[in-house]
Amino acid sequence: MAWGGQAITTTASVNKKPMHNLDLKGVSDADFKEFLFLTCLLLLSLTGHAQPFEGNKSAAKLQQQLVTLTFHDVRDDVAQTGDRDIYAIQTQHLSRFLAWLKNSDWQVLRLEQVIEAQQRGLSLPEKSVLLTFDDGALSSYTRVFPLLKHYQLPGVFAIPTSWINGNTKDAYEIYGQGNLMTWKQMQEMQKSGFAEFVSHSHNLHNGILANPQKNMQPAAITHEYDPIRHTYETDQAFEERIYQDLSRSKAILDQQLGINTRAIFWPYGAVTKQTEEIAMRAGLPLSFSLGDVSDLDADIQTFQRAIVMNNPNLETLHGQMNDFLRDAQLNKTARKSFVLLDPAFLVDSSNTLSDQKLGQFLDQIGSLKTNLLILNAVTVDPSNQQHIVAYFPTSLFPSSIDVLNRIAWQSKTRAGQKVYAQLPLSLATQQQIDFAAIMKDLLKNNSALDGVVLDTADQLNCALNQVEWGEACKITIQDLMRIKSRTTQESHRLVNISNTFRTIIKMSAQDSNFKGLKQLLVLNMRSNDYLYLEIDPDQEPKAFKKLLREISTLTPSEKQN
Repeated sequence: MAWGGQAITTTASVNKKPMHNLDLKGVSDADFKEFLFLTCLLLLSLTGHAQPFEGNKSAAKLQQQLVTLTFHDVRDDVAQTGDRDIYAIQTQHLSRFLAWLKNSDWQVLRLEQVIEAQQRGLSLPEKSVLLTFDDGALSSYTRVFPLLKHYQLPGVFAIPTSWINGNTKDAYEIYGQGNLMTWKQMQEMQKSGFAEFVSHSHNLHNGILANPQKNMQPAAITHEYDPIRHTYETDQAFEERIYQDLSRSKAILDQQLGINTRAIFWPYGAVTKQTEEIAMRAGLPLSFSLGDVSDLDADIQTFQRAIVMNNPNLETLHGQMNDFLRDAQLNKTARKSFVLLDPAFLVDSSNTLSDQKLGQFLDQIGSLKTNLLILNAVTVDPSNQQHIVAYFPTSLFPSSIDVLNRIAWQSKTRAGQKVYAQLPLSLATQQQIDFAAIMKDLLKNNSALDGVVLDTADQLNCALNQVEWGEACKITIQDLMRIKSRTTQESHRLVNISNTFRTIIKMSAQDSNFKGLKQLLVLNMRSNDYLYLEIDPDQEPKAFKKLLREISTLTPSEKQN
């Protein structure tokens, strides 16, 4: 089962109609315009190529040669559309797909081939595919295994060991009673040579309490919230819990099946660089997530998997395999349209998040053609810069209201938004607060964020307005880029690898001539991030025309990047 990831499915996306008249009950029109607004902004994608990792070949590089398909239950009676289990595939559909695969130019790999390629720095064959089956469903033995033997193709089975050993509550909710494999059946499969087994964790295939508002989020990347003590799991306790779980899962698989399990297929695709490192310590150096190809770091060792959903037929599966491989080789850019929200407008007088206002907000952005929500992570009092309120748990500021996680999670799961947190860079440049420490506190409790916006206000105006930067401007740029680099390093350790995380530099473009725009693009070409220029075409038509004119001078590759 999955909370996210790239899906192979037969369902088409539907564009929602925009809502033109927006209001929130109890909030004036003037206040509403302050906290919820769509602006005419330019997000310039800076998607250069990361430098190769020295040593083992990274998953990001091998991913360009490999498609990993993730199947779950296989049944004879799966409805063509609208089945009760969106992850199930019809036995006949799977059989036809395997028959075609056997005679195609695709090469079905064993997991050992991927491990060897990664460790020895080798390339995989072109059009390589890995067939994986999650959760230990009984159909893996009764339907999948006979098909693999018939077509002489290998498959990889990800087993949540606590489910097989009797912790069946979650399994029964998904598959029904008595629908899990036994160790005896798996031993038979292992001996055949057509089945490999990996960890799907011991007991991380569930959600745990992630915030005071009682959202349940993936256990593998969530610091658990204690509602009695009103505290979060410590970093040490979190790391120990993950390590013990993975070590136990590996030990059980190795003992029961007589193997040396070396891979972890993360439940829900939930994994960070931090938990990837914990898995390596537990003896599981190969890691598989879900979603798009990660471009966080060249040394990320986690592969991404495509989820098979909505009972696709042969043609759909084949087409989506090609799409997945193509997307792994291309830089992807897309138009960003967004809403900016200050969480203060959803908090009542007792510093409690108003579920009524949050619900109204989500209902309304669900009707807009937006795909991104930017949340202020802190509020700085303009009359007193020392008065800072954070919306995530932290000891770095005198006041914090723990609501950002709830707003972000609900916005992602209910409204389908990418969610970014916005922080003013003045916290570091003017108040000398350790920005990396801010990012650590923010992200360890918000690992599902898709990015962070660093608001530079007018600090980079000198760079945007000048073709040749003076010494003072260069020093300012270097200082800001140094902060951004530390921010990025901390982010990439703590965010979910299944998401493509971006660090955005936000700049005020008021009264700018944009002569330095191209240089800023070049400066950030390797950062895989965005430049966010804030400008109002209605209020500043001349500046907006200058911006469009400057963009017209960019080369096609610069516009793409």
